[in-house]
Amino acid sequence: MSNVEQEADNSKRNSEEGDVVLKNQQMMKKTARALSIDDVISSHITISRKLKSSFVEKRKDKDSADDI
Repeated sequence: MSNVEQEADNSKRNSEEGDVVLKNQQMMKKTARALSIDDVISSHITISRKLKSSFVEKRKDKDSADDI
């Protein structure tokens, strides 16, 4: 194999490896964004449940006070 062929082969291999690295980075970014969205949704659900629970407790307290 000549030097020119070896350089072309190396260049092609480096390009393919670079493509793989880029795809991995893109997948990681998408995964990180997906995790972030899931975290936001999970936090929103948790906050909503806590607010609802708090509202229900306050409502029970008010109803108990009204019964007295």
